[in-house]
Amino acid sequence: MKTQIKRGALFLALSFLVFFTSCRTDTDEFINNPVGQVLKSNSKVAKLILKTTMNDGSKDNILDGSSCFSIELPVTININGLQLVIDSEKDFQIIEEIFNEFENDLDELNLIFPITIIFSDFSEIVIENDEQLEELIKNCDIDNQDEDIECLDFEYPFTVAVFDPQNELIERIAFTNDKELFDFINDLDEDDIVNINFPITVVLSDGTETIINSLNQLEDVIEAVIDHCEENDLTAERFIQVITMGSMEVQKYKDDENNETENYDGFVFNFYSDGTSTVTIKDDDEDDAQGTITTTINGTWLVTTRADGGLNATFDFGTEEPLSKLNIEWNIKKIKDKRIMLDNRVEGRISKDELFFIKN
Repeated sequence: MKTQIKRGALFLALSFLVFFTSCRTDTDEFINNPVGQVLKSNSKVAKLILKTTMNDGSKDNILDGSSCFSIELPVTININGLQLVIDSEKDFQIIEEIFNEFENDLDELNLIFPITIIFSDFSEIVIENDEQLEELIKNCDIDNQDEDIECLDFEYPFTVAVFDPQNELIERIAFTNDKELFDFINDLDEDDIVNINFPITVVLSDGTETIINSLNQLEDVIEAVIDHCEENDLTAERFIQVITMGSMEVQKYKDDENNETENYDGFVFNFYSDGTSTVTIKDDDEDDAQGTITTTINGTWLVTTRADGGLNATFDFGTEEPLSKLNIEWNIKKIKDKRIMLDNRVEGRISKDELFFIKN
């Protein structure tokens, strides 16, 4: 009797195995996920991937002057009276060449509306006029607009495998651009089980390529370059690009602890690539029958690299105050798309003198 029961149990077990095997397809897979190699939605490496794949709003700053968003191409512009259609990022070089054609002219670029702008999360809105665009730029947090990691890029395509809680393959997903990968990571749930099909390749800001074989290595590589992302922007070339981009005004000037910014109200600064500058001063004198009086002062500027690798900016705006107070050697503290932040170093320390220029 016991023998018959054992044979019956064995028959049932074999039948179940045959049934289970017949239900699986050729594409079904099972895995044993290595510890630490499952891509989880709340992990540090997932957050780093998300920041790396954000839309880079700085790539078209020559158009909008803001890193908070980019403008969808093609877009029509009017530059110095010439109407152009910008079809791709390669066309930005045309704009730069027009800007650099003459040294001391005032360049003017106007967008033809409506335009579509794309935020860092790839969401889009339509802007109908200059006023809406300027309000958007104004509300952009200028000190925290570099959340995206710009000094590392993924090389596409590559794939990931998605599994169910029983470690059975559900699907394979191939990514061909940042938006696809950003949307995927952004939509991950806590229970999702995802494995990247390594190896993959990342490209650093200097053009070198690194082969990545694990999530741990990917996290280490991204973290290693983050500290250099801001430094990559702090170059003489970047300073020249921003300061010569258009008219600027003094956003802040502090002489030690004294805030003297109001002394520069109505002062419009233009810096040119040949090292010259002009300051246009508008004086609205109600008692003067001529109304607004405009004075133009010529000057010079220079950017140099110190022995420690930092940058200095030196200005010469003549001998008359308040401009003469700016005629010192400034340390270049930070360079943003529309703002340059300077402070004064005295015998190796940072003084309380500050000078901020912002695009007019």
